[in-house]
Amino acid sequence: MDAERVYIPIQPEELVALSRASGAKLWTRAIESMWPPIVIGDSLYIAASDEIHALDAATGAERWRVPFDGQMTAPLTGVRFQVSGVRRGSGVRDQVSAAGDLLIGTFEKGLAIAFAADDGRMLWMRTLGAPSRFAPASDGMRAIFALDDSRAVALSLADGHVEWEQKLEGMLNQPSFAHDRVFVGSDKNFLYALDNDNGRIAWKWKSGGDVIGTSGDVKGGAYYASLDNVLRAVNRGNGNQRWIKEIPTRPVLPPQTFGFGDGKVWEEIVVVTGVTSEIDAFAAKNGTPVGMYLPPPDASLQGAPLIDPVLQPYQVAMVVITRDGRAIGLKPSAMLLPEPPIVAFAIDMPGRKLERERITPPPR
Repeated sequence: MDAERVYIPIQPEELVALSRASGAKLWTRAIESMWPPIVIGDSLYIAASDEIHALDAATGAERWRVPFDGQMTAPLTGVRFQVSGVRRGSGVRDQVSAAGDLLIGTFEKGLAIAFAADDGRMLWMRTLGAPSRFAPASDGMRAIFALDDSRAVALSLADGHVEWEQKLEGMLNQPSFAHDRVFVGSDKNFLYALDNDNGRIAWKWKSGGDVIGTSGDVKGGAYYASLDNVLRAVNRGNGNQRWIKEIPTRPVLPPQTFGFGDGKVWEEIVVVTGVTSEIDAFAAKNGTPVGMYLPPPDASLQGAPLIDPVLQPYQVAMVVITRDGRAIGLKPSAMLLPEPPIVAFAIDMPGRKLERERITPPPR
């Protein structure tokens, strides 16, 4: 989803663009894909079975397409990077400087390939040594992969060289990045926080169920959901718990954090999608429930809800896709706006000042 359109791959072989405001069909393309498309600027990118397509987002016209060999094992990822500095390796100091938009594909047997977003040319290729089922996290300088052999590996976005790797415990889940920390959960009920520069374990937290994903905010908080039906908030730096909240359904997707934390637009919230297709929102500050959505009784969700990070009154802010082929656009019914402070008038009002009238009680 972008500011104007929603893009949905439909089986068996169609990509549909809908108006975000009205749901009207704007254009279609005959492209078969099982992966969610991504938007960078005014371009739409989607991975088909054997090639990547770049389309004009407004019209669906093809801009380029490039073939690839092998099977993709994780969603295509788009990242914006800007890297400059000195790379040290094997006793050699190389000046590295690069910038641009990248598409990162993760393929079978642990192969990672970076493509230039502007023309599709292959920039680098790296074999990771084990497959990955998740899109990498990125800090703008590195792509961090969670591999099936329990390793977290960080590749430089500039040239694909390995910057660090860390062996963890258990089957790893979707990695995420927040400021100076890389978060990754495992089926051993651990959440790991890694130092982004070197991959060392900064801290780890034991939960009551498998950790399925993490998100962070701008105020130093990290939020993770686990299969004991609990959402936890911890300090990003040291892992100290801020609050814990039981959630009404088993989480099926990593939590998402929205908001800017400055109180000027709307307060930060954490959104969790459950296995029953219930979507719950909690205040990031204290875990208070602030909203809930259930799809129609005869429908269940297909994929994560699409949520605009900047809510606008009277405009479609969230779109959900159901398994029976429906797209549903939702407008915010309430927004967490801070109450304005009461301020006394600082200037005299126009008109003539009236003396206060004295009331004389009647005689008895």
